[in-house]
Amino acid sequence: MAPKNKTTEDNKLLFGLPKGSLQENSLLFLRKAGFDVYLAPRVCQPRIDDPEIDCFLLRAQEIPKYVSLGKLDAGIAGSDWIFEQKAKVIEVCDLDFSKKTVGRNTKWVLAVPQASPIKSVFDLRGKLISSEVVEITRDYLKRKGVPAKVEFSWGASEAKPPLFADAVVDITETGESLRANNLRIIDNVFETGTKFIASPAAWKDPWKREKIETMAMLIYGHVNGHQMTNIMAYVPGQRLEGVLGLIKRLDIPAVKKVAGADYYDVSFRCKDKQARELIPALKKAGCASIVQSTAYKIS
Repeated sequence: MAPKNKTTEDNKLLFGLPKGSLQENSLLFLRKAGFDVYLAPRVCQPRIDDPEIDCFLLRAQEIPKYVSLGKLDAGIAGSDWIFEQKAKVIEVCDLDFSKKTVGRNTKWVLAVPQASPIKSVFDLRGKLISSEVVEITRDYLKRKGVPAKVEFSWGASEAKPPLFADAVVDITETGESLRANNLRIIDNVFETGTKFIASPAAWKDPWKREKIETMAMLIYGHVNGHQMTNIMAYVPGQRLEGVLGLIKRLDIPAVKKVAGADYYDVSFRCKDKQARELIPALKKAGCASIVQSTAYKIS
Protein backbone atom coordinates (compact mmCIF):
# COMPACT_ATOMS: atom_id res chain seq x y z
CA MET A 1 0.00 0.00 0.00
CA ALA A 2 1.33 3.44 -0.96
CA PRO A 3 2.09 5.72 1.98
CA LYS A 4 -0.50 8.38 2.69
CA ASN A 5 0.37 12.01 2.20
CA LYS A 6 0.93 14.01 5.35
CA THR A 7 -2.10 15.90 6.52
CA THR A 8 -2.07 19.56 7.47
CA GLU A 9 -2.22 18.48 11.11
CA ASP A 10 1.10 16.66 10.67
CA ASN A 11 2.75 19.59 8.88
CA LYS A 12 3.43 21.92 11.76
CA LEU A 13 6.37 24.25 12.21
CA LEU A 14 7.02 25.27 15.83
CA PHE A 15 8.35 28.83 15.72
CA GLY A 16 9.87 30.89 18.54
CA LEU A 17 9.23 34.64 18.72
CA PRO A 18 11.48 36.64 21.06
CA LYS A 19 9.78 38.46 23.90
CA GLY A 20 11.30 41.77 24.89
CA SER A 21 13.72 43.96 22.97
CA LEU A 22 13.46 42.11 19.63
CA GLN A 23 9.71 41.54 19.84
CA GLU A 24 8.50 44.71 18.12
CA ASN A 25 10.70 44.46 15.03
CA SER A 26 10.22 40.68 14.80
CA LEU A 27 6.45 41.17 14.63
CA LEU A 28 6.83 44.13 12.26
CA PHE A 29 8.78 42.16 9.67
CA LEU A 30 6.71 39.00 10.06
CA ARG A 31 3.63 41.08 9.26
CA LYS A 32 5.35 42.83 6.36
CA ALA A 33 6.22 39.37 5.02
CA GLY A 34 2.51 38.51 4.95
CA PHE A 35 2.11 36.69 8.26
CA ASP A 36 -0.62 38.19 10.43
CA VAL A 37 0.34 37.53 14.04
CA TYR A 38 -2.14 38.28 16.83
CA LEU A 39 -1.01 38.88 20.41
CA ALA A 40 -3.36 38.81 23.37
CA PRO A 41 -2.49 40.04 26.89
CA ARG A 42 -0.88 37.37 29.08
CA VAL A 43 -1.05 34.80 26.26
CA CYS A 44 2.31 33.29 25.30
CA GLN A 45 1.13 31.46 22.19
CA PRO A 46 0.29 34.11 19.58
CA ARG A 47 -2.14 33.26 16.80
CA ILE A 48 -0.83 33.35 13.24
CA ASP A 49 -2.85 33.15 10.02
CA ASP A 50 -0.81 30.20 8.70
CA PRO A 51 -2.27 26.83 9.80
CA GLU A 52 1.14 25.22 9.29
CA ILE A 53 2.84 27.37 11.96
CA ASP A 54 2.48 27.36 15.74
CA CYS A 55 4.08 30.41 17.39
CA PHE A 56 5.45 30.66 20.92
CA LEU A 57 6.41 33.95 22.57
CA LEU A 58 9.49 33.20 24.67
CA ARG A 59 12.36 35.03 26.30
CA ALA A 60 15.09 35.71 23.74
CA GLN A 61 17.59 33.92 25.99
CA GLU A 62 15.63 30.66 25.76
CA ILE A 63 14.93 30.40 22.03
CA PRO A 64 18.42 29.18 20.96
CA LYS A 65 18.32 26.45 23.61
CA TYR A 66 14.89 25.18 22.58
CA VAL A 67 15.80 25.31 18.88
CA SER A 68 19.04 23.45 19.58
CA LEU A 69 17.12 20.75 21.48
CA GLY A 70 14.52 20.44 18.70
CA LYS A 71 11.66 21.58 20.95
CA LEU A 72 11.27 24.45 18.48
CA ASP A 73 11.86 23.98 14.75
CA ALA A 74 12.92 27.57 14.10
CA GLY A 75 12.93 31.03 15.61
CA ILE A 76 14.39 34.50 15.77
CA ALA A 77 17.29 35.00 18.18
CA GLY A 78 20.32 37.13 18.86
CA SER A 79 23.79 35.78 18.15
CA ASP A 80 24.71 36.75 21.72
CA TRP A 81 22.29 34.23 23.21
CA ILE A 82 23.29 31.59 20.66
CA PHE A 83 26.87 31.98 21.90
CA GLU A 84 25.87 32.26 25.56
CA GLN A 85 23.78 29.08 25.41
CA LYS A 86 26.39 27.25 23.31
CA ALA A 87 23.43 26.34 21.12
CA LYS A 88 24.00 24.08 18.13
CA VAL A 89 21.65 25.62 15.56
CA ILE A 90 21.48 26.30 11.83
CA GLU A 91 21.86 30.03 11.15
CA VAL A 92 19.59 30.40 8.13
CA CYS A 93 20.10 34.13 7.55
CA ASP A 94 20.94 37.43 9.20
CA LEU A 95 18.02 39.70 10.08
CA ASP A 96 19.68 43.08 10.30
CA PHE A 97 17.56 44.67 13.03
CA SER A 98 17.75 45.31 16.74
CA LYS A 99 15.47 46.89 19.35
CA LYS A 100 15.44 50.44 17.98
CA THR A 101 17.19 50.29 14.63
CA VAL A 102 17.41 48.46 11.32
CA GLY A 103 20.79 48.10 9.69
CA ARG A 104 22.90 48.44 12.82
CA ASN A 105 23.94 45.75 15.27
CA THR A 106 24.01 46.22 19.02
CA LYS A 107 27.04 45.66 21.22
CA TRP A 108 27.82 44.28 24.62
CA VAL A 109 30.30 46.74 26.09
CA LEU A 110 32.51 46.95 29.14
CA ALA A 111 31.72 50.06 31.20
CA VAL A 112 32.88 51.65 34.44
CA PRO A 113 31.82 54.73 36.45
CA GLN A 114 32.95 58.06 35.04
CA ALA A 115 35.05 58.73 38.14
CA SER A 116 36.66 55.28 38.19
CA PRO A 117 40.47 55.10 37.86
CA ILE A 118 39.99 52.05 35.60
CA LYS A 119 41.04 52.96 32.04
CA SER A 120 41.13 49.58 30.31
CA VAL A 121 40.20 45.95 30.79
CA PHE A 122 43.75 45.28 32.04
CA ASP A 123 43.00 47.41 35.11
CA LEU A 124 40.29 44.90 36.09
CA ARG A 125 42.66 42.14 37.20
CA GLY A 126 41.21 40.64 40.37
CA LYS A 127 38.16 42.93 40.17
CA LEU A 128 34.43 42.09 39.97
CA ILE A 129 32.42 42.44 36.75
CA SER A 130 28.62 42.19 36.71
CA SER A 131 27.13 40.76 33.51
CA GLU A 132 23.97 39.16 32.13
CA VAL A 133 26.15 37.26 29.62
CA VAL A 134 28.58 35.38 31.82
CA GLU A 135 29.98 33.07 29.13
CA ILE A 136 30.52 35.91 26.65
CA THR A 137 32.26 37.94 29.36
CA ARG A 138 34.48 35.05 30.45
CA ASP A 139 35.41 34.35 26.84
CA TYR A 140 36.32 38.02 26.37
CA LEU A 141 38.48 38.08 29.51
CA LYS A 142 40.22 34.86 28.45
CA ARG A 143 41.08 36.37 25.06
CA LYS A 144 42.44 39.46 26.81
CA GLY A 145 44.35 37.40 29.38
CA VAL A 146 42.72 39.19 32.31
CA PRO A 147 41.83 37.19 35.47
CA ALA A 148 38.69 38.79 36.89
CA LYS A 149 35.58 37.55 38.67
CA VAL A 150 32.33 37.55 36.68
CA GLU A 151 29.06 37.69 38.59
CA PHE A 152 25.69 37.01 36.92
CA SER A 153 23.36 40.01 36.80
CA TRP A 154 19.59 39.63 36.66
CA GLY A 155 19.30 43.01 34.93
CA ALA A 156 19.57 46.72 35.73
CA SER A 157 23.32 46.28 35.34
CA GLU A 158 23.87 50.04 35.07
CA ALA A 159 23.05 50.34 38.78
CA LYS A 160 25.72 47.88 39.91
CA PRO A 161 28.95 49.93 39.92
CA PRO A 162 30.65 51.14 41.96
CA LEU A 163 28.91 49.72 45.07
CA PHE A 164 28.11 46.20 43.83
CA ALA A 165 30.72 45.73 41.08
CA ASP A 166 33.81 47.41 39.67
CA ALA A 167 32.53 47.22 36.09
CA VAL A 168 29.61 45.95 34.04
CA VAL A 169 29.13 44.29 30.70
CA ASP A 170 25.91 45.70 29.29
CA ILE A 171 24.16 45.83 25.92
CA THR A 172 23.73 49.11 24.08
CA GLU A 173 22.69 50.53 20.73
CA THR A 174 23.36 54.21 21.33
CA GLY A 175 25.08 54.37 24.74
CA GLU A 176 22.38 56.71 26.06
CA SER A 177 21.41 54.55 29.06
CA LEU A 178 25.03 54.13 30.10
CA ARG A 179 25.71 57.86 29.90
CA ALA A 180 22.51 58.60 31.83
CA ASN A 181 23.82 56.37 34.61
CA ASN A 182 27.21 58.11 34.65
CA LEU A 183 29.07 55.19 33.06
CA ARG A 184 31.71 55.28 30.35
CA ILE A 185 32.57 52.56 27.86
CA ILE A 186 36.13 51.29 27.94
CA ASP A 187 35.87 48.44 25.41
CA ASN A 188 33.58 46.51 23.07
CA VAL A 189 33.02 42.93 24.23
CA PHE A 190 30.67 41.31 21.71
CA GLU A 191 28.77 42.58 18.66
CA THR A 192 25.44 40.84 18.34
CA GLY A 193 23.09 40.52 15.39
CA THR A 194 19.65 39.02 14.95
CA LYS A 195 19.46 35.61 13.27
CA PHE A 196 16.78 33.40 11.79
CA ILE A 197 17.73 30.00 13.19
CA ALA A 198 16.60 26.41 12.70
CA SER A 199 17.10 23.18 14.60
CA PRO A 200 19.38 20.58 12.98
CA ALA A 201 16.53 18.05 13.15
CA ALA A 202 14.06 20.34 11.36
CA TRP A 203 16.71 21.19 8.75
CA LYS A 204 16.92 17.51 7.83
CA ASP A 205 13.16 17.29 7.32
CA PRO A 206 12.41 18.27 3.68
CA TRP A 207 8.99 19.78 4.42
CA LYS A 208 10.18 21.77 7.43
CA ARG A 209 13.32 22.94 5.68
CA GLU A 210 11.33 24.27 2.73
CA LYS A 211 8.93 26.03 5.10
CA ILE A 212 11.81 27.54 7.07
CA GLU A 213 13.65 28.70 3.95
CA THR A 214 10.47 30.30 2.59
CA MET A 215 9.78 32.17 5.84
CA ALA A 216 13.40 33.31 6.08
CA MET A 217 13.43 34.52 2.47
CA LEU A 218 10.24 36.56 2.93
CA ILE A 219 11.30 38.14 6.22
CA TYR A 220 14.86 38.80 5.07
CA GLY A 221 13.55 40.44 1.91
CA HIS A 222 11.56 42.97 3.90
CA VAL A 223 14.33 43.64 6.42
CA ASN A 224 16.78 44.25 3.60
CA GLY A 225 14.25 46.24 1.59
CA HIS A 226 13.56 48.44 4.63
CA GLN A 227 17.04 49.89 4.22
CA MET A 228 16.91 50.29 0.44
CA THR A 229 15.50 52.75 -2.05
CA ASN A 230 14.73 52.67 -5.77
CA ILE A 231 15.95 55.52 -7.97
CA MET A 232 14.86 56.26 -11.53
CA ALA A 233 16.20 59.06 -13.74
CA TYR A 234 16.29 60.29 -17.34
CA VAL A 235 19.84 60.59 -18.63
CA PRO A 236 20.91 62.44 -21.81
CA GLY A 237 22.74 60.14 -24.22
CA GLN A 238 25.97 62.13 -24.07
CA ARG A 239 25.99 61.86 -20.24
CA LEU A 240 25.12 58.15 -20.00
CA GLU A 241 28.63 56.77 -19.62
CA GLY A 242 29.51 59.13 -16.77
CA VAL A 243 26.25 58.49 -14.94
CA LEU A 244 26.63 54.73 -15.20
CA GLY A 245 30.11 55.10 -13.74
CA LEU A 246 28.54 56.63 -10.62
CA ILE A 247 25.86 53.97 -10.31
CA LYS A 248 27.80 50.79 -11.03
CA ARG A 249 29.73 51.13 -7.78
CA LEU A 250 26.42 50.43 -6.00
CA ASP A 251 24.20 48.36 -8.26
CA ILE A 252 23.75 46.99 -11.77
CA PRO A 253 21.30 49.46 -13.33
CA ALA A 254 18.51 48.75 -15.80
CA VAL A 255 18.90 50.97 -18.87
CA LYS A 256 16.21 51.60 -21.50
CA LYS A 257 16.37 53.87 -24.54
CA VAL A 258 13.55 56.41 -24.59
CA ALA A 259 11.75 56.15 -27.94
CA GLY A 260 12.17 59.16 -30.20
CA ALA A 261 14.67 61.00 -27.99
CA ASP A 262 18.35 60.93 -27.09
CA TYR A 263 17.53 60.00 -23.50
CA TYR A 264 17.83 56.84 -21.47
CA ASP A 265 15.63 55.68 -18.60
CA VAL A 266 17.98 54.40 -15.88
CA SER A 267 16.76 52.65 -12.72
CA PHE A 268 18.67 51.06 -9.87
CA ARG A 269 18.61 50.30 -6.16
CA CYS A 270 20.86 51.53 -3.36
CA LYS A 271 20.88 52.04 0.40
CA ASP A 272 18.96 55.01 1.81
CA LYS A 273 22.12 56.61 3.16
CA GLN A 274 23.85 56.27 -0.21
CA ALA A 275 20.93 57.97 -1.94
CA ARG A 276 21.36 61.25 -0.06
CA GLU A 277 24.83 61.67 -1.56
CA LEU A 278 24.12 60.06 -4.93
CA ILE A 279 21.02 62.04 -5.93
CA PRO A 280 22.83 65.43 -5.91
CA ALA A 281 25.69 63.82 -7.86
CA LEU A 282 23.22 62.49 -10.46
CA LYS A 283 21.65 65.92 -10.79
CA LYS A 284 25.06 67.50 -11.25
CA ALA A 285 25.91 64.86 -13.87
CA GLY A 286 22.93 65.95 -16.00
CA CYS A 287 20.13 63.60 -14.93
CA ALA A 288 16.55 64.83 -15.11
CA SER A 289 13.21 63.71 -13.61
CA ILE A 290 14.89 61.86 -10.73
CA VAL A 291 12.35 59.79 -8.79
CA GLN A 292 13.04 58.05 -5.47
CA SER A 293 10.72 55.32 -4.12
CA THR A 294 10.74 52.74 -1.35
CA ALA A 295 12.14 49.29 -2.16
CA TYR A 296 9.52 47.25 -0.33
CA LYS A 297 11.04 43.84 -0.84
CA ILE A 298 14.26 42.23 -2.02
CA SER A 299 14.64 38.47 -2.41
